[in-house]
Amino acid sequence: MASDSEKNLEPEWLRNLPLRSEEIGFTPEELVPCTACGRPNAPNRAVCLYCGTTEDLSGTTRFDIRELESWESGFNVVVTDTGDADIDRAAGHLASLLSTERYVMTSVLTAGKALPLTRVESEIQAVGIAEKLAELGIKTIIVSDESLHPTSPPTRLRSISFEGDKLKLKLFNGSEVRSLDRDELALIVPGIILEMRAESVEKRKLGGSKVLSETATSSDVVVVDIYSRNDPTGWRIPSSGFDFSCLGSDKALTVMENMKKLTARLADFSPSAKLVKDYTKVRSILEYAWPSESKRESQHLGLGRKEVSNVFTTNNATQLTKYSRLQWCLYEEKV
Repeated sequence: MASDSEKNLEPEWLRNLPLRSEEIGFTPEELVPCTACGRPNAPNRAVCLYCGTTEDLSGTTRFDIRELESWESGFNVVVTDTGDADIDRAAGHLASLLSTERYVMTSVLTAGKALPLTRVESEIQAVGIAEKLAELGIKTIIVSDESLHPTSPPTRLRSISFEGDKLKLKLFNGSEVRSLDRDELALIVPGIILEMRAESVEKRKLGGSKVLSETATSSDVVVVDIYSRNDPTGWRIPSSGFDFSCLGSDKALTVMENMKKLTARLADFSPSAKLVKDYTKVRSILEYAWPSESKRESQHLGLGRKEVSNVFTTNNATQLTKYSRLQWCLYEEKV
C-alpha cells in the first residue's frame, strides 16, 4: 500500500480514477478443461491454449468462415424472419459463431428485411449455420450464388411500351422485342449502380515516392429491374440510353423524375407485381455479406518508367444484381 508521501506524489487525475468493479476474464468455475491435456481454458475458446487441440471447449459449434473472392461460388444464408427471437442474445451468439462483430449481426437482424447474413464456401456450412439460427428462433433460407447468377446482370432494355394488357420490351442491342402479359410481371426492383474511381500519379525515387497528382470521380446510374413469373434472368431499365417516350405527356425534363414516373407506371400496370424499393436503404448492410467489388491497377509511365499511375475503383453492380435476383428467389418461395 502506498504511503501518504507516495500518494502526495501521484497526479490528481490518477488518484481520482475509479476502481474496476467487475471481474476481468473468467472465474475458475467457468474455465473448461481440455479433453486432451486437461488444462483449463476460457469457455469461449475453440482451440486449447496449451496443446492446440481443435475442439469446441464451450459446447458451441464454430465455423471456419473465410472471406470468399468475388469470382468464387458460394452459399448465402438469408435471414427471412426473426420472429420473437432475443436479438441481442442472437447477435452475440452469431458474432461468436461466425467470428465477426456483434454490430454486424445486429444490423442484419434488426433491418426488418430479408437480407444475407453471411456467404460461405460450402452448403454444409450454410446448413449448419441455418440450423443454429433455427435454434435461436430465426428463420432462414439458403440461396446459392449459382442461382443468383451475379456475373450475368439482367438483360438491358432500350425502351418499353404499354399496349393494352401487354408490356412490350425492346432489347438494347438489336431490334428484338419481348412481350409480357400484365399478370406475368412479378417483380419491380429499383436500384442504383455507383462507381467510384481514384487515380494518382507518383514518381518513384530513392528513399520513397512523391505524389504528382490525385483525382477522384464518381458516377451513378439509376436502374429498374423487372422480372416475370417464369424467368429469373430479368430485364434492366437504365437511366442512361433509355427511351422514355412510353410516358407520353407525363414525360419529365429530368432523368430521375422519369425513372420515378416509369416505376410508378409499371406498378399501376400490374397491381399484382411486387415493388421492392428498399435497396438504397439496405445497401450499407449488404456490404457485410456482399461487399462492392474493388479493383486496383498500376501502370508505369514515361521513358524512364519512374512515374506510376495507380487507379482504384469500386463498383456495386454485382451486389445490386444479387439483391435483385434474391427478390425473385424470395418471390418463388412465397408463390
